[in-house]
Amino acid sequence: MQNNSLILPTAYLGPISYYRALLNSFPAYRVEAWESFPKQTLRNRCMIMGANGVQTLSIPVCKSESKQFTKDVQISYQAAWQHQHWNALRSAYEHTPFFTYFADYFRPFYEKKYTYLLDFNMGLHEVVMALLRNQEPRTKSQDILITETWFGDKHLDRHFTGITTPYYQIFADKHSFQENLSIVDLLFNIGNEALDYVQRY
Repeated sequence: MQNNSLILPTAYLGPISYYRALLNSFPAYRVEAWESFPKQTLRNRCMIMGANGVQTLSIPVCKSESKQFTKDVQISYQAAWQHQHWNALRSAYEHTPFFTYFADYFRPFYEKKYTYLLDFNMGLHEVVMALLRNQEPRTKSQDILITETWFGDKHLDRHFTGITTPYYQIFADKHSFQENLSIVDLLFNIGNEALDYVQRY
């Protein structure tokens, strides 16, 4: 393991500050797979803004009798959460400038069933990283590594402070600017300028 590698938790369409941390801090980073999975965190939830304000989308996970490593957490499909999440994303962002350009990259994740949360998150992460870099999300990025043993600490979330500099948000006139939402809020609203925003602020 490289000593200067940033270690982050996995994230479901992580907040803007998550991508600021990994893009600005180190040339290489790892996603921690061996932590004890903490509930109700960015690992299985994200925040978006729609016509009614900020909305939290949470992926349900299968219950376990004991603590699990993040890598072993399985997604529950007892509820139709994929349909609900995609409808929420479409409702929130279908009128943004870049939803039409990017929607087809995200839609398949809400049609295919993934067993493990980590696999689902990393697939979305690959798409986000490619779109931020203005690339086609076709192949795995060479700088994304999954930890093979516990390398993190109890403060994996310490990097994720808010970004307060406003950018265009389609519902800002109704709800005012909302900071540090999911990275998709940035992508759908400002498109190819998203990378510059993340690196600048």
